[in-house]
Amino acid sequence: MTVATTQPPDLNATAAQWQSALDAATRALEADRAVLPAAEVSREAHRLTEERRETTALLRTVAALHHLSPAPWLAPAPVSPHRLGLPEDVAACLFDLDGVLTDSDALHASAWAQALEPVLLALALDDRAPYTPFDQDADYHAYFDGRLRTEGIKLFLAGRGLRLPDETVTGIARRKGELVEHGLHSRGVAALAGAHRYLQAVGLGGIRRAVVSASTTSSPMVEAAGLAELIDARVDASTMRSLNLRSRPAPDLLVTACAELDTPPERAVSLTHSGAGVVAARSIGMPVIGVAQGADAEMLRAYGAVTVVPALETLLDRSLRTA
Repeated sequence: MTVATTQPPDLNATAAQWQSALDAATRALEADRAVLPAAEVSREAHRLTEERRETTALLRTVAALHHLSPAPWLAPAPVSPHRLGLPEDVAACLFDLDGVLTDSDALHASAWAQALEPVLLALALDDRAPYTPFDQDADYHAYFDGRLRTEGIKLFLAGRGLRLPDETVTGIARRKGELVEHGLHSRGVAALAGAHRYLQAVGLGGIRRAVVSASTTSSPMVEAAGLAELIDARVDASTMRSLNLRSRPAPDLLVTACAELDTPPERAVSLTHSGAGVVAARSIGMPVIGVAQGADAEMLRAYGAVTVVPALETLLDRSLRTA
């Protein structure tokens, strides 16, 4: 006997539809304010406020029945780009995965260290190179962040004056992938603070959302972080290989993501944590917002990012943070 299983409802999409309908009613009421009696305008405004509250409560009830967390929500008023901290004519947001939406950059850096340390030690023992341990901050961001595995390995080795056979490079890349898979299952990946709320708010504003990543594991990481239903498109390592796309600072990934979302680059915004991401966006006239803190934030400004925030949620209007 086969037991039928049902997919849980896409409540975020339902919330976005309700938000659109209620926002349209709010705008219509504002347009009629000049011709309707003040008492009627007040009465209808109160009714719309109550309908938002009731709909939000209903969405939360359905989410609880299906064990969905966090539950979707409705904004108390129309979600404009200004309330999202975005340019007024924006139609799409392109998010870096690592360091912007999730904490997966730490997992990647650790996996690279574990994959490369045995190689570096072996080279030192053979007197082919002095031993310098892999720096999970400086080396990872300089050579691997935002690049395909083999490309990053070759750049890292070249930076140390080394060259290894292609089969060895392939083996290191394979080992790194195995370590990431193991880490994904053993320690997991989490959404950064405020990322879920920001993606929800962007969707409620009718703005498309894409993840841009050079990782081969972007899909399971988005799933593990609970963000899959809040993403409309994904451009990652598999896309790069199939379309022969260049890594950033070339703009190929951003242009491809815009094509996926049917949005011209000048009406999209790149939200990135890397200097290469800033350069890629600026090269095609795409507005860019850096997401970083401390010295990393200063680095993004040095690359040309005018706006840099410590986390996505700081872009939100206060009413959207607490709704």
